Amino acid sequence: MPVSVLDQPQPDFIVMRTSVSHPLQIAAVVSGVAELGRVKLTFCPGKYDPHSMTGGWDRDLARDLDTIRDWGAAAVVTLLEAKELTLLRVERLGKEVLRWNMLWFHLPIVDVSIPDRRFEQEWDIAGAELRSILRSGSDVLVHWRG
Repeated sequence: MPVSVLDQPQPDFIVMRTSVSHPLQIAAVVSGVAELGRVKLTFCPGKYDPHSMTGGWDRDLARDLDTIRDWGAAAVVTLLEAKELTLLRVERLGKEVLRWNMLWFHLPIVDVSIPDRRFEQEWDIAGAELRSILRSGSDVLVHWRG
């Protein structure tokens, strides 16, 4: 009879992935129009989540923001709720993004849900500014918990 991995003894420690061992991966959405900026997607920079479904994370916010800035982002859009920022120990994310000379847009969407009325109201303002950034040729990074 085959033995399941779940039947095997599990280690008493969690191997944590870091910004060094697993550099921030950023995927691009390109419009095909050379003059327009790019939208890039990634998971939450700087997150600490030892119990993630995909394995533990202990990322370095400064190193991740360096990666995002060096990629050329003019703005960062955060889709996490405030309680998720607290859970992931990145409550200062918005202030740090600004310190790295990028704009920060906090447009929270309830986890595993769709944008609600509050998001739509905030999008009326932020969406216009984000589209303007992209039309100017600058890049925008969007992230979720991941």
